Amino acid sequence: EEITSLSRFVDEILNRTPNHAAPYVGSSAFAHKGGLHVAAMERSPDSYQHIDPGQVGNEKRVLISELSGRQNIMGKIKEAGLGQDGGSDTENDKVVSERATAILTRVKELENIGYTFEGADASVHLMILHSTKGYCPPFRVLD
Repeated sequence: EEITSLSRFVDEILNRTPNHAAPYVGSSAFAHKGGLHVAAMERSPDSYQHIDPGQVGNEKRVLISELSGRQNIMGKIKEAGLGQDGGSDTENDKVVSERATAILTRVKELENIGYTFEGADASVHLMILHSTKGYCPPFRVLD
């Protein structure tokens, strides 16, 4: 269970940059990006991962990019705890799905002009917050 932390400890001691693509222990070892792939992962994780990431002290990551699908964004919304608007589950699912579609469209537009969101979870989180009912910006930029 602690092989990932051991690997990171060894990298730190050796002053070596961790290999993000390393099997089992790399930060991208259990990263998923494609829309259909992520949707299938939500239904049956064992069909796309040979082991549970927790067995080696790692974790599953869902990336956001131009290849993402609505399920990627919906997962991020639920992960942030912003998927409930007080209505029934069916109404909430419809609202979350509509928000996810709008966010995904914006991500794809921005990626087409050169932005990258694969390593920008905070930017995606801000987009999710901005799409939330009752959103109030924490500050205003004056020009």
